[in-house]
Amino acid sequence: MDEEDLANSTVGWQVLNGFQLYYVPVLVVLGTLGNCLSVLVFFATKLRKLSSSYYLSALAVSDTGFLLGLFLSWLNLVDVTLFTQQGFCQFSVYFSQVCSFLSVWFIVAFTVERFIAVRYPLKRPSMCTVSRAKSVLAVLSLLALLIHSPYFVISAPQLKLNDTMIVCGLVPEWMSLASVLNHVDFLITLVVPFCLIVVLNTLISRTVWRVSRLRRSMTQSGKRRPNQPSSSTSQTKVTQMLLVVSSVFICLNLPSYVIRVWVYLNEVSCSF
Repeated sequence: MDEEDLANSTVGWQVLNGFQLYYVPVLVVLGTLGNCLSVLVFFATKLRKLSSSYYLSALAVSDTGFLLGLFLSWLNLVDVTLFTQQGFCQFSVYFSQVCSFLSVWFIVAFTVERFIAVRYPLKRPSMCTVSRAKSVLAVLSLLALLIHSPYFVISAPQLKLNDTMIVCGLVPEWMSLASVLNHVDFLITLVVPFCLIVVLNTLISRTVWRVSRLRRSMTQSGKRRPNQPSSSTSQTKVTQMLLVVSSVFICLNLPSYVIRVWVYLNEVSCSF
């Protein structure tokens, strides 16, 4: 790497660090409070009887875990070097990767459940159950722990910028494996789940729109029953919540993945 590339890399890191210095603590505090309140609402009310509450609570927990890893990384910006210590570095990277994977796939699982409930309402009582939700969450959690175990090996505290700064990064000897894992991770935590979410949300929206149009036509013709079942109203609200949660998730996570890819490419270029 020549001096010009090194200077550009240094400026890029300074801009990113300056942004993180103020943005991260606000995000961690507000996000953690919101997630704690969400879990409290889901399990302290009658919502705990719904399988969707378990998916949303698990999502809140995984998001909080990711925020914790983000906070450990942020401490390094204020000269608390816990994140760059041997052991803590590897665990923080591993833990963040696991939580990132779980967050997106919990939303996918929730979306699949809503798709079944909307498109196949007769199968909802037998398939969209609390016990099934617990099983799906357990399988996804175990899968995440196993898939990301190599990050304990390929990450470690590293000297950067002419040996003037210690960062938690990729081990140069494992850069080829890291490249493969990065491509796999990009597919399983971004491309595949986002495509599934978009496709399923589109199908769900079409079904909801057709049902709503049918109900309006029945109302106009006077054939609709005066009282709608409360379960139907509840399921409609849950479906609307899904559409909001998944859409916001996609919009808010795209910038973070762009930054993550940029950081990865920067690390690869700095290693040569």
